[in-house]
Amino acid sequence: MDELNKRVLSIMDAKFMSKSSFASVLDVSLPVLTHIGSGRNKPGLEIITKILNQFPDISPDWLLLGKGNMYRQEMKVPDISAELAEIAELRQKMPDFEQNVAQILNYHQILLKEISYLHELKPYLLAIQNNAQYVNQNLDTLKQSLESKLSK
Repeated sequence: MDELNKRVLSIMDAKFMSKSSFASVLDVSLPVLTHIGSGRNKPGLEIITKILNQFPDISPDWLLLGKGNMYRQEMKVPDISAELAEIAELRQKMPDFEQNVAQILNYHQILLKEISYLHELKPYLLAIQNNAQYVNQNLDTLKQSLESKLSK
């Protein structure tokens, strides 16, 4: 008996069905299934399609090629709940971050204005410094003059 025939019969056994009930579920005649069971005939595409339609848990790779398990493997969906929770937590923190960035940008603008103001003050400060030196020189000259008058 062909391996494909054996796999068809093993589905019937795994589902705890008689040849008669299996034929009925597949909507084929009992002699067709009996001929598959005896190895006289191979199951055609129509029977294979009916099996896969009636039993969606059966793996097509296993039935047709004999590869893998009889039953389809459930697709494992990775658990990303921790990552989703972290995203939600970060999303909740975003307004705070945005507010902090806005405050930093505002402070930056204030500092830029202050630096600009200090650059504008530099010529005035230099003028005051020059005037202070001039006054100090005049005071020194005046002091010397007064000391010389007092010493005479």
